[in-house]
Amino acid sequence: MITEKAYAKVNLFINVIGKREDGYHNLEMINAKIDLYDTITIEEIDSPGLAIIKSNDLFLSNQNNLVIESARYMIQKFVPEKGISVTIDKVIPFGAGLAGNSVDAAAIIRGINKMFQLNLTLQEMQNIGIKFGADIPYCIIDKPAFVEGIGEKITTFEFDFSNYKILLVNPREYISTEDIFTLGDRFGFDNIDIKKIKKAVQKNNIEDFVQNMHNALQTIAINKNKKVEQTYNDIKNELGDKGLTMTGSGSTFIKMVKASDVEAQAFVERNKGKYFTNIYNFL
Repeated sequence: MITEKAYAKVNLFINVIGKREDGYHNLEMINAKIDLYDTITIEEIDSPGLAIIKSNDLFLSNQNNLVIESARYMIQKFVPEKGISVTIDKVIPFGAGLAGNSVDAAAIIRGINKMFQLNLTLQEMQNIGIKFGADIPYCIIDKPAFVEGIGEKITTFEFDFSNYKILLVNPREYISTEDIFTLGDRFGFDNIDIKKIKKAVQKNNIEDFVQNMHNALQTIAINKNKKVEQTYNDIKNELGDKGLTMTGSGSTFIKMVKASDVEAQAFVERNKGKYFTNIYNFL
């Protein structure tokens, strides 16, 4: 048996550069991981070539998604004489811009690699991941990174986030990624120049970094969904909009707050009944 933690991904910056002929979009992103996670337990079973998923999340239990597809591929490609049962204790909200399914798939790829001593390299695992989802290659790692293309071009970097945490606020509202990108293709994406935040990374300047966080999908999601708009306004009105941005295509908002920020903690306590909300550490 082996256990892996599947840490949530947050986008600290997103630009949408354009749509490709295959339907995917080229992106400019800055991603990081936080200590909100699902727990993945993998056990060997006496059923050669079989991979099954058990979860407290009904979507993951239906045996027809990128998580089970990744598990089946790993078993049938590398150890077809083996079988596994995967139990996922799901905590990351679904359809929330936190790559919940992708981090689970990535953790399963890592876990099977360890369990059966396949000795796959990071690049080899990422090449497997991209077959099933554009977010999976980044989700294999637990470091901040610049991510480009559809998600396959990954450049990790060192940055001092130690004095900051992530306030996460999810309105328990599912947002369709496809719908958001379709609207963006029709009406345009709210892109800005990535150079300023890249310069902040190069200089390890956290204040400039916070000032230049951005998500080109945010305006689309806010205009499409009243609950998402209300969530954004609640955070902005109570805590200000510095370091506040949506992650992924929504519906979750994140705000970089100082570790000592008592107002952010008070926001969490006041709004726990209304939102899925807490303060998390960067990995």
